[in-house]
Amino acid sequence: MQDHSYYVHLESLKDFVRELETQIHAMSKPNDFLLTLSEQPLLFGEFGEAGSLNKAHQAAVAEMQGLLDQVKGAITFAQDVTTTVADGYAAADDSVAGDMNHSSQQTGLLDPLLNVLGGVLGGNSGSNGGGNKG
Repeated sequence: MQDHSYYVHLESLKDFVRELETQIHAMSKPNDFLLTLSEQPLLFGEFGEAGSLNKAHQAAVAEMQGLLDQVKGAITFAQDVTTTVADGYAAADDSVAGDMNHSSQQTGLLDPLLNVLGGVLGGNSGSNGGGNKG
C-alpha cells in the first residue's frame, strides 16, 4: 500500500508569510511616488493639448494606483491564507502531540521503552527497579 501522507514544513510557510510582508512593505515606495505625481500636476505648457495631456496623465496615475491597490490586496489575501494554513497545521500538530503525550501517560506506554533504554544504557530508570545492579 502506498503512503498517501504528506508533510508540511511550517517554517517554510512562516518564511513565505514574512516574504509577503516584505512585498507589501516594498509597495509603499511606488505608491508614494504615484501620490506625488497625482498631487503635483505636470506643467505641459500653455498650448491647446496641454489640458488634455494633463487629464490623461492624471487618469494614468489613478489607474496605476488602482492596479497597485489590487496587487497589494492580492498579496495581503495570500498572506492571510498562508497564515491561516500555517496556524491550522501548527494547532493540529500541537493537538496530536498533546493527545499522544496524554494517552502515553494514561496507558503507561513509555514505561517499557524506558525500561529497555535503562537496560541498554546501564541506568536504573525502570519502574520495577531493574537495570544494572552490582
